[in-house]
Amino acid sequence: MNLIDAHCHLQDSRLIKDQDQIIKHAIAAGVEYMICCATSEKDWEDVQKLSLKHNSVIPNYGIHPWFVDNLSSDWKENLIDLLLSETARLKNNFTPGIGEAGLDFAIKKYDRALQEKIFTEQLILAKEMRLPISIHIRKAWDLFINIMKKIGKLEGNGLIHSYSGSADMIPIFEKYGFYISFSGSTTRPNANKVKKALKAVSENRMLVETDSPDILPSMLPENKTDKVNMPENLVFIANIASQIRKIPVKEYATQTYSNGVRLFKISGK
Repeated sequence: MNLIDAHCHLQDSRLIKDQDQIIKHAIAAGVEYMICCATSEKDWEDVQKLSLKHNSVIPNYGIHPWFVDNLSSDWKENLIDLLLSETARLKNNFTPGIGEAGLDFAIKKYDRALQEKIFTEQLILAKEMRLPISIHIRKAWDLFINIMKKIGKLEGNGLIHSYSGSADMIPIFEKYGFYISFSGSTTRPNANKVKKALKAVSENRMLVETDSPDILPSMLPENKTDKVNMPENLVFIANIASQIRKIPVKEYATQTYSNGVRLFKISGK
């Protein structure tokens, strides 16, 4: 049973000391690829180094909404240059992506207008470059939909990570070319909204992720003592998600794997 972790942060300070072992354990558990998402200009190089060292790491480069206040004047030009060079480097294996980008209105201290501006620029860039984009949305669903109405469907598609929106909105996002990714939040006993959404997503649009090192799954097996989340836990999340979907875990793994291969154009799969 092979899996793709559709969204994680292996460059995070909580994981960086043990990156090689963490990746090794993930592969041993059946996690063949890990989509490693940058969050700011400061960690683009760290993500790139991981991808250079590990064939299983698919890099994404972008600006997370928490870091829009600390941009250099030429961030966009630098991002374009990086994406062009990475696309050329990785073309025989898979495509890099843009992200983590998005809107987070759950935390009031972040400038909403600036978030919208930087997110929109990254969406347009994803459309123009035909690259997938990994999206973070919290308490900003209506604005996100309004932005997409202006931009239109993305040629390279993208994913909404750790989905927390309603089931009713899923057909709208699928229409714009998005895959819907579910994280360890699906394992929480009272996560009824997330579970309803998981049941509603189309078979060919569902993905699974850890968001490592965050969103540690609930009810981990007794032999697991993780203090932070790691990609190897994707197997546990997939098991719970398949139960919610009421399908065998192997079927769920095969479908989400196939969807990830399609989204990131993984060659030879």
